[in-house]
Amino acid sequence: MSSAGLRHPALASVAARAATSGSPAVLFDVTHDGPETGLPPAGLTPPTAQDQVAAEALAFHVAGVGFGVHTWTPVTPSKQHDGVTTSRIAVRRYETNGHGPARGLFTGSVVINPDFLYDTDHSVEVLLTLDHEPWRPTYADSLMITLAYQGMTTAAAGGPGAPVLFLQSPVAPFRDPGRQFRVDGSGEAPRHANGMALRMIVGLEQDNHGKRIALMCALAELATANGFGLQVSDRRFGRVRGEWWSVLPPDRKRYLARKAELFGWAPDAVPAAVQLLTFVGPARVGSSAAIASDLLSRNVGVLAVSESSMREIGFINMVVPLAPARIGRARLSSTTLSISDGLGQTASECGLTRRQAVRAKSRVTGSAATDYRVLRTGPMRPPIKEWAGHDHPLWLSWGVPLGAHGKALGSDPQPSGRVPDVAELVTTLLRTATDRVTSARIDYYRARVLPNGTVTGRAKIAVSLAEAVGPDDVPAALSDLCPWAQREAIAHLMADNLSRGAIRLRLAWRERWLGHGGTVT
Repeated sequence: MSSAGLRHPALASVAARAATSGSPAVLFDVTHDGPETGLPPAGLTPPTAQDQVAAEALAFHVAGVGFGVHTWTPVTPSKQHDGVTTSRIAVRRYETNGHGPARGLFTGSVVINPDFLYDTDHSVEVLLTLDHEPWRPTYADSLMITLAYQGMTTAAAGGPGAPVLFLQSPVAPFRDPGRQFRVDGSGEAPRHANGMALRMIVGLEQDNHGKRIALMCALAELATANGFGLQVSDRRFGRVRGEWWSVLPPDRKRYLARKAELFGWAPDAVPAAVQLLTFVGPARVGSSAAIASDLLSRNVGVLAVSESSMREIGFINMVVPLAPARIGRARLSSTTLSISDGLGQTASECGLTRRQAVRAKSRVTGSAATDYRVLRTGPMRPPIKEWAGHDHPLWLSWGVPLGAHGKALGSDPQPSGRVPDVAELVTTLLRTATDRVTSARIDYYRARVLPNGTVTGRAKIAVSLAEAVGPDDVPAALSDLCPWAQREAIAHLMADNLSRGAIRLRLAWRERWLGHGGTVT
């Protein structure tokens, strides 16, 4: 995770200062799941500490595999936690009953980086598009995604450096509506839930205008050279998240030519097996750029990636394809490794060529990710071929009190009340609309508990509409579906003794409408 603050030569002294000055440690757990285990519901309860409420939670699902991350502070900061120490980072696999090695469940702690920049008010958000078609990458496409990921993170880390606060792929690609449509986006066509596009938020110092310009120049050069489309969040007055300013349109001919030039030797097939990887460590500028550069140098493709900073900890979750020669030879396992060993084993199992340079020892130990840990689970066999359909994204935003009956829990470390999970509730309601919806799933979920005891969150829910809904009827069907699910969710929350005034909820099939339309109260 590219983040702000400490660099490799000072790590030892920083860790010593953290220990002596009482810098806080944050506990976390990470889950890896797939078709073999099923995806657990998203929520704020850590699987490894079910008597706790996580301060932040993240879930990312694609093609039947998924990641879950929870972070929270210990009740007694000085207490030792069963193999988790107060060193800079410590992590271990958490033994579970029932799923064996098919499920990766890890628990650990990190001494946070107090210099991390975590201010989304001064940031720039970009969308890099490889293709507008539904996500179904081949091996060669996965290497192009690695190339794009490496270029984006390196651009952020260049010069004075800036933290990547969020990066995800696949995401819903965006097309500019025609000039005849209104500025509110009412003419925007329904999007595919997932396309070969990468979305990134970079944090900037308030007065660092030069970095913003340098970042955009580097990204424009990357996009031009490889046929990528580039859009930047529209920050003009009155504009909201989900509105984009197009810099460059995708150039499919250039993209295909560049893919053939760089990776024409790669198999032209959809990967059949994948490894799930999570890189975790203190938030620090340049860490994700170092990891991306190492993967690219070893010809390791990336099918999907979700990286975020949570409580000053960097989490980089990746789905990487297993090399065809290794399919059937690698045994299912779940383990935690050092960054060097983890990247080395990943290159051995997922690197797509046998060139000596690809098998060279990793140089990441001299980078900003030197103390990161790699959590690895696999191989798994996601049904990627079955995920090329026309699912449509719905964006959800909410805010509810934490705990049962709408009562804020304050500093109570072991609440007895239920934590309302709005995203799972809305998804369940959508599945009941069988006359319009054949399936609904959470692709992305992010929630946090505010100091005042309110849970706020955002999620992207992918829905597949019934066959009776023709292409021309999709906008009308989604426009009816979202208000209905919104009303039903509010009614269910009120039935749990939450007051109407305490509930903020908005569901829309155009992301920009979350900001323009406000939230229903």
